[in-house]
Amino acid sequence: MNSSPEPRQMSDDKGGRDGGESNDDIDILRKEYRNMQANRNAFAHESDLVLRRQQATLDKLRAENETLKADVARIQTRHMTRPINSFEQSQLDRLYQELDRYSGLVESEKAKAVATEKEISALRDEIWKRRQQMGGVNAAANNQRIVEKQVRLLESQLDQALVKFNKCVSRNKRLREEIDGLRGERVTFEKVYRKVEMDLREKKKHMAVVIEQSNQAYEQRDKAQLEIAAIERLSRKEEDAYHQQISDLSGELEKVNEQLLNSTKSGQTAIVVDPLEEERKVTERKDAARATELARAEEEYAQQRDKKLKSYEDAFREISAATGISDVDKLVKVFIENEEHNFSLFRYSSEQAAEIERLEEDIQSLREEEMKYKNEASDDRDGSRRDDIVKLQNEISLLDELTKAYESKCDSYQNILEEVKDEIKLLLIRLNCKFDEELTTDNILHYLGILEERALEIISNYLKTKEFSNGDRANSMPLDKSTGGRVAMGAAAPISVNAPRLLDYSSDDSGDEGGESWMKPIHRSDMNYSKIASIVPKRKTIPGRRGSIFGLQPRRRTNISAAPDGML
Repeated sequence: MNSSPEPRQMSDDKGGRDGGESNDDIDILRKEYRNMQANRNAFAHESDLVLRRQQATLDKLRAENETLKADVARIQTRHMTRPINSFEQSQLDRLYQELDRYSGLVESEKAKAVATEKEISALRDEIWKRRQQMGGVNAAANNQRIVEKQVRLLESQLDQALVKFNKCVSRNKRLREEIDGLRGERVTFEKVYRKVEMDLREKKKHMAVVIEQSNQAYEQRDKAQLEIAAIERLSRKEEDAYHQQISDLSGELEKVNEQLLNSTKSGQTAIVVDPLEEERKVTERKDAARATELARAEEEYAQQRDKKLKSYEDAFREISAATGISDVDKLVKVFIENEEHNFSLFRYSSEQAAEIERLEEDIQSLREEEMKYKNEASDDRDGSRRDDIVKLQNEISLLDELTKAYESKCDSYQNILEEVKDEIKLLLIRLNCKFDEELTTDNILHYLGILEERALEIISNYLKTKEFSNGDRANSMPLDKSTGGRVAMGAAAPISVNAPRLLDYSSDDSGDEGGESWMKPIHRSDMNYSKIASIVPKRKTIPGRRGSIFGLQPRRRTNISAAPDGML
């Protein structure tokens, strides 16, 4: 190693100055520790293979030894009963030579086992020294407290950010509902406006038709008034003639009566006048006078009609000369079309005038509203509305930044989880564990349990081999050199393998730098070793075991008694 971290008492004094150097040293130590773990895994695998081969050889030698002992006993028994011939003596010598050779092989294998045990003890001592250099026994607990404190701080910040975000979401929801309500009102007003505009258009059309009908009625009224005036004049003339005729007849009747009176007075014979005859004569005279009056009225009406017709003909000739149209029907059609066009232009001009008037009213209302808001803005001395807008914009930008930060953290956590999956898969391959399914987040605990069972099997085989090599009895308690304790043998006895994590050997300087250090983002390598401990629930471990006798990845706490439920 290039450098080693100092004790905690000295690191507390130099935390601010040596922060960067200690981080570099920790990174170097982590790399070397990973290399050491890889070498230890390879060495443990090779040692396991060698121990298996040695165990098989020992079993074979035991069987041959038993066979040789049986042969020797049989030969000795035969020798005691009868003398041994030369062939049997040579056979016995050969067997003794083989016995000596196999005894030498057994001794050599025992020496190899002792040497292997010494190498394992030396490596274990080296690992323990490295652990002490990297932080000591309490480094894991201290680092766990640091991580938990940082997690609590980040969770509190996340809760505060979520509260602010929820407030903004609720405020945005209320504003959205208000906007939707205003939009609905606008749509309703637009529908009402279109309906009113359509009604106005229909009213204008109906008004145009009524105006046209009223014009025609005015023309017919004028024409009827002219005819009524002519008839009244004619009736007045007839009435005057009738009164004149009555007055004339009354005068004649008075004259006749006076003549009769004078004749009676003079004694002359009275002339008798027949009243019926007189009435008939009066009626005939009236009829003659009426006929004469009617003829005169018809003559006057014919003269007036001729005069009107002549005036109409003169006007038509003037219109024909002005328009160049001699056909009456065509002229009437053109006149009607022009009249309709003029009326449509008049209506369009009226609509435009009304639209201009409405726009002027809208402009005036907008100006009044503008003046109102200007007055309100000038009266708003504190600028509370402007401050609220700025505050909302700042909150929105902060929420956007937090959202991006959480998305990036989520991506980094996904990458860390993928790396953990790859390493678990590599461990499964190295330990010859079978896995049929693809390693996913759901079944990661299942495969960790498989790894735990495999580690338990390897440790049990190793302890059995050690027991056999030392010649202890089946229920002996082997001494653990790293801790000085003893572990019970057997399948029912729980064996705790508490593998340390790389974060356990980090310095505690970061815990004394202040509250700002907790806001720093966690490095990817740090998150890689602390991810599993935050995912899987903790289990109780048996005290007295500080190290691991097998080369597993040092990022989990394994309780073999709890296999295969989960690992930490």
